[in-house]
Amino acid sequence: MADVTRSRQARSVETRARLLDAAAAVIARHGIEGASVDAISDRAERTSGSLYGQFGSKDALVVELLDESKDVVAGRIARELEAVDTLEARLGALWRNFVEPPDSARDWLRLEHELWVWATRPGNEPSRERLARRYRTEFELLAATLAEWTAEGLIDPPLDPPRMAPVLVSALVGLEMIHRLDPAAVEETTAVRALLALLRPGSDPT
Repeated sequence: MADVTRSRQARSVETRARLLDAAAAVIARHGIEGASVDAISDRAERTSGSLYGQFGSKDALVVELLDESKDVVAGRIARELEAVDTLEARLGALWRNFVEPPDSARDWLRLEHELWVWATRPGNEPSRERLARRYRTEFELLAATLAEWTAEGLIDPPLDPPRMAPVLVSALVGLEMIHRLDPAAVEETTAVRALLALLRPGSDPT
């Protein structure tokens, strides 16, 4: 009986992995809107029932796909931040991981942008609330980091950390989007100076 249970668990883990890999491939080609449950399931060589059984919905699958990629990026950012002391170096590491993520997470920001568009369309209120909850969790984690940096004297933000976190994320994502369109318009030095101006207003970013 134990062997049967382990076999079922192993198949479930394999099915989950196959569906995530298939979703990444189908969405990369057709976008979230064009990535149907059937197309994802067919590519994974599983049934649509398997997808719903594992994730509950297509947007929940996409959120998990993004979370896996973001975990890879977050891990590398954490390691790099530990290796540097200055605020400029920390912001530079943050920026580089946004625009040049590891190969295993190279599509996460593009998928993030697509999920945002998908979730904000009329009729997708459950998806929007799911994404909003996810962002609130990220804001809380970033607020804790900003509080630490404030205590260290690295930053003097104009807002308290819980309110500053969404502003910083919005600025970082916006700068990254323009960089994708025109790298010369927003390169690393420009991005770091802009973020410094937000976190340490009145200082000389040069």
